[in-house]
Amino acid sequence: MKESSSDVGEYIGNSHFCRNIYKITMKTLDTFTNPAFPSNVQSIPDWPEEYFFLKGVDHSVISMKKGEKVFTEGEGCGRLGFIISGTIKVFKDSPSGRSMTLYRIGRGESCMLSMSCALSNPIHQASAMVEEDAWVITLRPDIFRTLMNDSEAARNYVFTQFALRMTDNMVLIEEVVFKRMDQRLADMLIERSQSGGEIIKMTHEELATELGTAREVISRLLKELELNGLVRLQRGSIEILDLKALSKKGA
Repeated sequence: MKESSSDVGEYIGNSHFCRNIYKITMKTLDTFTNPAFPSNVQSIPDWPEEYFFLKGVDHSVISMKKGEKVFTEGEGCGRLGFIISGTIKVFKDSPSGRSMTLYRIGRGESCMLSMSCALSNPIHQASAMVEEDAWVITLRPDIFRTLMNDSEAARNYVFTQFALRMTDNMVLIEEVVFKRMDQRLADMLIERSQSGGEIIKMTHEELATELGTAREVISRLLKELELNGLVRLQRGSIEILDLKALSKKGA
C-alpha cells in the first residue's frame, strides 16, 4: 500500500528520530541550493596561453593563501611554480632585519630564482611569499630539466622570464644607486595610485620593505609630504592630495 504525503508528514511528526533526520536533510539541501554557496567554492582558473608547453607534463596544481611562504633563502630547490592567478613577492632579507622587494610574479610568470636553483644553484638566494591568493602549477626539478632539454618552447619561455627579471633588477639598482629615498618614495606612491586610486592601502612598514629602508625613514619622509600638503596620512593608508606636485618630487 502506497503512503500518501500526509501519512509521511504524520509519521515524521510523531517520530522524534525521523523529525531530526528531516531537519538535517532540509538544512543540507538548503546549503547546496543557497545562491551564496557557489561563491565559497573555488575553481581553478584557465591556464595562461604561455604555459602551452606544460600540457601533458606531469604536474600538480595547488592553491596558496596570502601570507603563505613559497620558499626561504638558503632552502634547497623544491618544486617549481608557474602562476595561474594571484601574485607572489620575491624579497631579500638583510642581517639587520630589513627587507627589500626584488620583484613580483603574476599570471603567466615564473620565478627566475627557482628556475636558476633547479638548473644550477643548489639553494635559493632570496625568499618568496604569496601576496595575493594564488593558483600555481608546480613541477619537480627533474621534469623541468627534461623540459629544458627537449622543448624549444620551454627554453624560449625561460629565457624570456630571465630577461624580464634582469630588466626589473636593473631598474631597481638604478633607483637605489642614483635616486634619493624621497624621490623613490614619491615614485612608489605615484605607481600605487595608478593602480589603486588616490587612497593607497599600505602601512609605513610595508613601504619601507618595498624600498629597502627603515620604517622610521619612511615615516619621516611621509610626514614631510603631509606638511607640504601633498598627502594625508591615515591609519594603514595614505591619501594623495596633489599628484602633480608629487610627480615633480619624484622626478
